[in-house]
Amino acid sequence: MYSYKKLLTSFVEIVTFLLAAFGGFLKHIAPPETTGSPYAVGLLSFLVLIALMIISAVARGTRGAKFRRNWIFAGTAAFLIAIPPSFFYPSALEQFTWSSPPNSPIRRIRGRDEDFTPAVKDFLKEHPDSSLQVLTRKFDPDETQMWSAESLREASTRLRVLYCWLVLSLATAVFCLLEANVAVAGKEATNAPASEKPVTQPGVPNATPFD
Repeated sequence: MYSYKKLLTSFVEIVTFLLAAFGGFLKHIAPPETTGSPYAVGLLSFLVLIALMIISAVARGTRGAKFRRNWIFAGTAAFLIAIPPSFFYPSALEQFTWSSPPNSPIRRIRGRDEDFTPAVKDFLKEHPDSSLQVLTRKFDPDETQMWSAESLREASTRLRVLYCWLVLSLATAVFCLLEANVAVAGKEATNAPASEKPVTQPGVPNATPFD
């Protein structure tokens, strides 16, 4: 009986490695927890896993160098799709999050300046030079005292969508290009001279004539 557990484990290991690669960069740039990012990141892990399984399933029926061009095309297309969010997401992260104290690694969600609540707008009329740090000392940023609930909700949604768009498209590009390289490796192994191919002997796996 086929071991589905072993197959799933191998896929999960690949996804875990991808999300943790480069010093955990993808997890490090995730939206603040106040946006509901733990749920989004967890769901995204499943989406990346499903993308890997779909690509792997399609690849089973398209082995061979003649399909390499298709995998390269698909990987390049996914890479191009990842370019817009790679610019939009950092901009949105800067616009819709803030840290207190400044330069703190812990960031919080914020709305747009035009979406300040009436109380904050009245305060700014009297104190027009007040910084965000001053406002947060007078108004509770964790509630809806500074920004409207709708503005915070829109900011959270925008960050989650851009983050999912970025990670999923990058993962798809990586998986497709990996399949393209697997096709090349398979072709090279097939065309290798007989003297370079491993010779299997009973009881001696991968033995060669020089053993």
